[in-house]
Amino acid sequence: MPADTEPGDITPAAAPRPVQPPPQALQVILFTAFQACLLFALLLVLRRFHLDTAIWPANALAAGIYLLLVDVAALWCMAGVLVATLAAHLLLGDSGPYAMACALASALSFRLIVLGCRWADLRPGGRFDVRHVVGLVAVAFIAGLPGAGIGASAVVSEFGGHFWSTVLGWWLPDMASIVLLLPLFLLWPRVEDAPEPLDHALRAGHDRRFVALEYIVATAGLAGTALLVAMTGEPLLLEIGACILLWFAFRLGPFPTALAASLFAAAVLGLAVADAAHAPAAGLRPDLLKVQGRLVIAVCPALIIAAIMTQRERQQRALEEDQRRLAYALEGANDGIWDLHLPSDTIFFSARAYRMLGYNPDSDAGILVRFRELIHPDDLPEVETAFRDHAIGRRRLYQMELRGRHRSGAYVWLLSRGKVVEHDPAGRPLRAVGTITDISQKKHLEAALEHAASHDPLTGLANRATFDRALEQAGRRLARDLAPFAVLLIDVDHFKGVNDMHGHVAGDLMLTTTARRLQSALRAGDLAARFGGDEFAVVAIGKSAEEFASLADRLHTHLSKPVETEGLVLPTSFSIGMAVASVPDTDPTSLVAEADAALYLAKNAGRGTWRALGMRGATPSGIPPQWS
Repeated sequence: MPADTEPGDITPAAAPRPVQPPPQALQVILFTAFQACLLFALLLVLRRFHLDTAIWPANALAAGIYLLLVDVAALWCMAGVLVATLAAHLLLGDSGPYAMACALASALSFRLIVLGCRWADLRPGGRFDVRHVVGLVAVAFIAGLPGAGIGASAVVSEFGGHFWSTVLGWWLPDMASIVLLLPLFLLWPRVEDAPEPLDHALRAGHDRRFVALEYIVATAGLAGTALLVAMTGEPLLLEIGACILLWFAFRLGPFPTALAASLFAAAVLGLAVADAAHAPAAGLRPDLLKVQGRLVIAVCPALIIAAIMTQRERQQRALEEDQRRLAYALEGANDGIWDLHLPSDTIFFSARAYRMLGYNPDSDAGILVRFRELIHPDDLPEVETAFRDHAIGRRRLYQMELRGRHRSGAYVWLLSRGKVVEHDPAGRPLRAVGTITDISQKKHLEAALEHAASHDPLTGLANRATFDRALEQAGRRLARDLAPFAVLLIDVDHFKGVNDMHGHVAGDLMLTTTARRLQSALRAGDLAARFGGDEFAVVAIGKSAEEFASLADRLHTHLSKPVETEGLVLPTSFSIGMAVASVPDTDPTSLVAEADAALYLAKNAGRGTWRALGMRGATPSGIPPQWS
């Protein structure tokens, strides 16, 4: 237990440490030892049939193992190949110069293969597309040429023969082994992201059992083809194997294709070597060279098709991922998509847009096609004008807030944005694409904030600032249309006594009741406001002294009713002062002062009444003259 851990403490389990590769020196030693054993075994078997230069997979295997497993500078492994090849030849009794020439040829080929793979961006776990297949073929053709020249020189010097035919016989197996074996290492799935064996076909939506059956049938077909080639000696049968490899490429993915190609080539060549006991070695060697050439021709199309399918699948996954990201972004942003074809005036809406308006995208598919019918009649002309301005180039983007009719019948606020994305050769707009967003909550919040900024929080009436604006508007209307208006100031009599005797709750109830009664007694176009404390104000539009007098009397009567709450009856009394503006040059500030003066006249008259200043005239029947 660590020193800083108390008994009984529960400590989390330590995270597993990543597997560390062996030290570099040990990797080089293991690589060299493996290569020496491999070369010794190959030479021992192939020399028995005089085929040691007719089949030569050692260089491709060394490069593949290095790229896949070894984390050491390539020069050290090149030296390992040199030592391993030299040791294997010397152990088999070859002369020193010949063994050294073979070692140099193998080491140089190994080095050129590794450099070529880096040049072509060929690496295990990397991307695999057509350009990588072309790069692999280029590496296969070029990497073995210098080594073939060195090896052919050694063979001719040691055993005699024609130099160029020996170069071809040395180079062709080296080239073939790169094409046939190296893709297996390059496409080997890494441990951290290794797919399941059926992954490629399953992603295409095929049934697991059917895909497994495909694997079995295709593998059996390749094995049978390899056996037929070995039994009949007919290389044309390799075309059947090429067709099966194409099936692997189309249906089962790049790694199964590379694995099948490598095993198929190994089976064909292995069976041919096993059958060498019954055939003259001199006649078998050219046949094996032709078979390897045909194998390369059979495998390359399959690798290209596998690369194309992989690239297509990668693009499909990227497209699906982009679509998911877009869907998540639109969902998070509460956005739907619309797509309008202008010549036919047909419009498409996404499922999110349907749900935004309460519709089902499956059962109500035709509803949003008639989207214009769902736009509020007051908003439609402005929407059409805004879109037309964008379509003809007056606006860079189309953006409009509008009301759309929900399935429930209510209207929701929508923000519609878009842009023309296609034009015909004459420059006329063809297609516009955009988004639609439900902004009802935003509009309700804006309305609530606007209401809070312009209304009294207790009574819900307009506040002093809103009253001042209404007063200015009434003054401008008077100057423009000669429309008289009046200002009424209303004061709750003895309001302090109500608060002191019954509490602030009763006082608030009296204020809210007064506000409600005041609002219900006014006409359309009149404005009631809380002026401050227990004082209210009204801006009223009218035409005559009789009309304003009738309004003042009606307000006084309506407000003076008792207020009842929880068995308690609060008597109410109001004093009202009114001033009327009838000439265009009336100052709104002075009009409020006149109304305040009239209010004091009402209070001095004993409260519970109203007085007015300004317009003179007869009062309605039953109303005592109260104009001063």
